[in-house]
Amino acid sequence: MTSPSPTRPDVWRPQAHLSAKIHSLDELRRFNERGGIAVDIDVLRSVDPWVEISGSQSEDFSFWRTSSRSGFVTKPKFSADLVTIRFVVSGHFTYSGRGGDILGSPAHATLVGFETIAEVRASDWVDAVSATIAAETLTAANHALTGRDDPGLPTFAPVADMTLPGMSALFRTVQRVQSWTRDQDRPVDLLYPLIREVMSYQLLSSWPKAAPPRQAAGADVPSRRLGIAIDYIEENLSKTIVLSDVAAAASMSVRSLQDKFKKELGRTPVQFIVDRRLECVHRDLIAGPKAAWSIARIARHWGFAHMGDFGQRYRRAYGCTPSETRRKSASNP
Repeated sequence: MTSPSPTRPDVWRPQAHLSAKIHSLDELRRFNERGGIAVDIDVLRSVDPWVEISGSQSEDFSFWRTSSRSGFVTKPKFSADLVTIRFVVSGHFTYSGRGGDILGSPAHATLVGFETIAEVRASDWVDAVSATIAAETLTAANHALTGRDDPGLPTFAPVADMTLPGMSALFRTVQRVQSWTRDQDRPVDLLYPLIREVMSYQLLSSWPKAAPPRQAAGADVPSRRLGIAIDYIEENLSKTIVLSDVAAAASMSVRSLQDKFKKELGRTPVQFIVDRRLECVHRDLIAGPKAAWSIARIARHWGFAHMGDFGQRYRRAYGCTPSETRRKSASNP
């Protein structure tokens, strides 16, 4: 594969080391103007950005770690025959493109073709590691692995359950290689081909293949509807939320909504809502425009009416009280 834009380094360029901390709108603007990566980054719902990126990218093999307190949205700058796998440590990612929405979460890794993506939305308090591989690199690895002439590529499932055999091992490989490339003092051209080959074999062997298509036209994609439900919840976290409204937004019954949350996220919708509201409280206790509010006011803003119950839930989630969080934040600006 050739470079996505060999004559436009402002759009994309190989980088042995890339590290960026985007903590303001000015820093976000300068980062996008500087270019060099395959996407543009924007903020969500007019919040102040807090995004940190570290990685290494070449024409056919790249690794990334992305963390964000604020959430963000990315849009590709061009179309390229690349495959991106992502493992989410916290929060979630929603891919929008041909075929509907795909949700990535700590319980489900994602594999998508770069050319199929319209945009990617990341929730706040998200943390993930990713790898991008050229399709022709995977095709060559598949030929070597199978020994068959022109085997092409299998049709991968877009979402992989992290409890499947081999998925945790693949995650650890991506995580360690990303960390290793970040810590190198110089380019690692001699080792890259071997790393690329071994990881390609691991991906081809462990990632689940897509199920045969359903005969019924317009068959539902579970992750698409779950993604719509999560988007509705995210947009209404500081408002009254009832499950019937969430289910209606995603065009499903309340029972189906509960089943999908339990199956795909390992939590009930109510648990998900409470957890996300606790994350919002935690964020507001340490940063942002509500940092000067009282703890009770922040808790009430995010729907916690009973302070005793709120305090117990917060301690279980973060191992300390809200006031301890605020004191630690004040002592470590």
